Amino acid sequence: MKKLKALILPPEQRLNNVCPPEVRQLIDDYFDACFNDSGKDLTKEEQDAILGDVEVLLTSWGSPVLDSDSLSKAPNLKYIGHAAGTVKSRLPFEAFTRGVRVFSAAARIADSVADWCFAVIVSMLRLLPTLDRELHGGAVWGNPDVRGNELTGMRIGIVSLSSTARALIPLFAPFRCEISAYDPYASFGQAEELGVRLTSLEEVMSQPVVSVHLPVLPATKGMITKELMALIPDGGLFVNSSRAYVLDEEALIAELASGRIRAALDVFETEPLPLNSPFRRMPNVLLTPHVAGATIQSYQALMRCVVENIINAIEGRPTRYEIDPKRWDILA
Repeated sequence: MKKLKALILPPEQRLNNVCPPEVRQLIDDYFDACFNDSGKDLTKEEQDAILGDVEVLLTSWGSPVLDSDSLSKAPNLKYIGHAAGTVKSRLPFEAFTRGVRVFSAAARIADSVADWCFAVIVSMLRLLPTLDRELHGGAVWGNPDVRGNELTGMRIGIVSLSSTARALIPLFAPFRCEISAYDPYASFGQAEELGVRLTSLEEVMSQPVVSVHLPVLPATKGMITKELMALIPDGGLFVNSSRAYVLDEEALIAELASGRIRAALDVFETEPLPLNSPFRRMPNVLLTPHVAGATIQSYQALMRCVVENIINAIEGRPTRYEIDPKRWDILA
């Protein structure tokens, strides 16, 4: 069988981050592969100039956007595999109307984000950051009257049943948590399969633990309002691993400054987080620098996910990481 012509856009340094040697060998074995040996990210013009006979395009962080003009220069293009997160800002819907099948490793990154969410929820419930900080700060020992909470039996609210939420929910299973979720696009059947109860956004925001997984869409801008944050019960925990775009950050700062609730945040309105940000001065907030999805294992799995799925598609087997054009409008 004639090998399909594949263009691999990430230069060697970026490629090594997302593509272990055995996956590079798989690409070489299965495709007529052209790797980017320039030592740098290609410009859009450099990319477009070599798209003419390309049938498979493999991209990652730093790769140029594929716009309508680029697509017109790639008449043979059949498959796009993005070894990173969302593809929505990287190509137009027109790719689907041209018959291109699109694959994204975003769902694999979701596994790592879910891991982060679970870890910070347990850590914050048990007050681990606070206790660690006190002992490092010179406290003789802990206050016997200060106790954390168990995860077992905890009521948890999930805002949006995104791929991250769907990866997170099974992690709670051994702890018999009561999970309620808000997602206007999810069916009761899908919720039942996940073992969660669909309910209103207001009820979800009233749970002792609230984890936000909203996609960035026009409809989600500032969705988590001051009034909704006020519903989180005293002593509650607010977790955001999606984007600050989906909430009123000033309202969150005000709630946290009151000391009424706690938070674990990986994303912020301004990144890097300014040194004078109020979040940096709050002992009731766990902060990480937008790294929820960044693990050694997830990065090394990204190119494998899309390459193996493209091969599955070519050979008529089921795929996991293919983008469904019917869900494009609600895709993050």
